Amino acid sequence: MIEKIGVSYGTLTVLGLNNAKPLVRPATAHFMLGENCIYSCKFCAQGRGSHSAPHMLSRVTWPQVSWDRLAMPLAQGIASGEVRRVCLQVVEAPGAVPAALALIRQIRKISGRIPISVCITPTSVSRAGLFLEAGASRVGLPVDVASVRLHEQIKGRSFQDAWAVLRKASQLWPRRVSTHFIAGLGETEEEMVRCIAKARDLGVTVALFAFTPVKGTPMEDVLAPDIGVYRRIQLAAYCLSRGGSLDWIEFEAGRIARISIPNPELLREILEGRAFETSGCSDCNRPYYNERPGQVPMNYPRPLTAEEARNCLLESQLSIG
Repeated sequence: MIEKIGVSYGTLTVLGLNNAKPLVRPATAHFMLGENCIYSCKFCAQGRGSHSAPHMLSRVTWPQVSWDRLAMPLAQGIASGEVRRVCLQVVEAPGAVPAALALIRQIRKISGRIPISVCITPTSVSRAGLFLEAGASRVGLPVDVASVRLHEQIKGRSFQDAWAVLRKASQLWPRRVSTHFIAGLGETEEEMVRCIAKARDLGVTVALFAFTPVKGTPMEDVLAPDIGVYRRIQLAAYCLSRGGSLDWIEFEAGRIARISIPNPELLREILEGRAFETSGCSDCNRPYYNERPGQVPMNYPRPLTAEEARNCLLESQLSIG
């Protein structure tokens, strides 16, 4: 039984449930199940110990809406092609998992083909299987903190345990498992890139986020990552996603010093700015998830202009092509 579902503000716009006029419309419908997580991730608005507004996740608001009000607009959005993916963010709260499973089944009644992603804490391989059996296309198991030094301090859970769940799930369900990492939590660029490479070696799809300080969380006063750091990580991550090797990337004192790109086609894509677009599942552009409108995007939710691509490469402080 689904009572209320958190719906991202951008998704409400796409479904015609508010009057906002965003510059970029999200191609994925984002829903959140549950509030007030039992875990205490220090960066998260839903974490135990956070005093953020109850309907927040990252800097996005998620007003609660009934399924009866959502079902028809969602069906129309899927039929028109404006909604090309559905993503469920499942908070570790009582009742959230059954509600998410019920929501997947309801969406499958609308469409048997729309891709459905589910993001859950990597605590159990068997639980990931429940979502896939219910009709999810893929399951996201976020590691978040790309540093064994900092992971338990920030998330309150074991770095090794998270990787063990990710590894086993990727073996059981090849090409159906995702993860994401948050840059700017105190890790070095090298730690981040090596974690991305490790996930890629498992066949896991990787999404990259920039840390966003949210008022009311224990990390509200921590600064977002320097844009140069983020651009270098984006470049390395994109190379790895396109078949590149860690051997292409040189580090000095934990910083990315050089990236050698022997593939001309990959070099062309980078010069066009593809590395700086939103990463992760297909058709997920997540506009303004990491930044406010008017700011230079950390993750561009659309193809870049030639000038934007040049500026991103300059921001990276690396010589590419």
